[in-house]
Amino acid sequence: MEENIFINDMAADEARSYFCRTDAYFDMELPPYFNLQPLLEFAFSKVEEMSVKDICDWKPMKHEGLNYTLMFNKDGDFGWRPFELMHPVIYAKCIDLITQEENWKIIRDRFSRFSNGIVECCSMPVVVPDRGENPKKQQILKWWKSIEQRSLELSLQYSHVSLTDVSNCYPSIYTHAIAWAVYGRSDAKKWRFEKKKLGNQIDELIRSSREGQTNGIPQASLLSHLLAELILGYCDTYIDEKLKDKKGIVILRYRDDFRIFANSDADCAGGLKAVSECLHMFGMKLGASKTERTSNVVLGAVKQDKIDALSLTRRQTTLQKELLIIHRFCCRSPGSGATKFLIKEFLDRLERRLPKNAWKIENPIVLSAILLDIAAKTPAVFPAVATTISKIMKYLETDERERLFSLVVQRTKRIPNNGYMEIWLQRIAAPNYINFSSAEPMCGLLEDGVSQSLWANQWIENEPLRQALDKYSIIDRSILVDLPPDIQNEEFDAFWNGQEPS
Repeated sequence: MEENIFINDMAADEARSYFCRTDAYFDMELPPYFNLQPLLEFAFSKVEEMSVKDICDWKPMKHEGLNYTLMFNKDGDFGWRPFELMHPVIYAKCIDLITQEENWKIIRDRFSRFSNGIVECCSMPVVVPDRGENPKKQQILKWWKSIEQRSLELSLQYSHVSLTDVSNCYPSIYTHAIAWAVYGRSDAKKWRFEKKKLGNQIDELIRSSREGQTNGIPQASLLSHLLAELILGYCDTYIDEKLKDKKGIVILRYRDDFRIFANSDADCAGGLKAVSECLHMFGMKLGASKTERTSNVVLGAVKQDKIDALSLTRRQTTLQKELLIIHRFCCRSPGSGATKFLIKEFLDRLERRLPKNAWKIENPIVLSAILLDIAAKTPAVFPAVATTISKIMKYLETDERERLFSLVVQRTKRIPNNGYMEIWLQRIAAPNYINFSSAEPMCGLLEDGVSQSLWANQWIENEPLRQALDKYSIIDRSILVDLPPDIQNEEFDAFWNGQEPS
């Protein structure tokens, strides 16, 4: 297995270029005609000429909607997560700031100081310089090797493990903790009003994009993951200090997930207490409902839903029976990451059967109904579900295709905060020349055929810059010309290929 390259391994200029990629700016899957890189490169070219003070003097904190929020349904009901596309100017200035040679050295040095303690950080963002590869795939492999496999190894040394995570992590992070992580808490407080300090400048830019809020950082970008790692890595040093006299405890941390290994319930409880107390200093708390303890480390090392998925008898005489088995799994384990693997495996078998007449014994409406109920319970698999439905539609007559799509839209509209789903439904509708309307603004970018901005730009006092941003399109219409009627697997599944449930 190749050695991972982490973002903090890169030189400053390499990191700057990498942060400018679409998949670094927003790490959720989007249809291929969304291309944010030209806009980001334009923003970078402009902010190099501006200071943080220049931007903040325009008083962005007083305006709403600087960041665009894409609502993502978590459970098919009323659970949701806001994914934020940071305002390109604010994002570009943050990157311009942290990747200046001196500042990048400070950040890399801080990460070096956070290592080699009781807490092992296993979640430093992995980067893939080759644009043909997907960074998510490497990040998942990193999780598998550093968390699951490492946990199994530790079962030889430890008899107990406690598993827990931070409740609502990114929205809970205290933005002033960015400066604490950069300089140390006492120095950061001493320099709180020195606006030219790196930590204070990043803090101010993040707050400027979010109406001055000090609670929370945007989710779904490499920048956010880097800042979260910086803060949680600094928090790790406090945990190390609290547990320095404790022997026989090891803690694995993958971003906001903690696994505490020890040889007694008492030591595991002591580790949990230390983690909880230190997180509180940074505005975060553990999720009590997700905290588990077990005296069987092998059992605790592998998620129960993964074991359940591996034990399913998935090959059946009909596609419908296969889907019903996956559906039952989703009902028992809603939101499970293993569902991605199960749907991908189903899609592979479907594609082998579709060219054959044998599949015609199946009812496409029933297959789609089951698929959509699976997506409702585990919305993260919707790109794969949309792909599967688009493959089925390809083999239907025009009137049957339109009827099926209409029913799919009706079902999806019953799910609250379904904007992300509608983006993928539009991907099906556009090349099939099916009318589709959506209230999701990102869908509106494709429908109108006129360049428009997702972000509020009225705060920008530089009129040529504001006008340019208002008109800058993030839709690559050249891709729309030859867009296949069915979603291609590489549009969404580069990191699922060959993977076991995780």
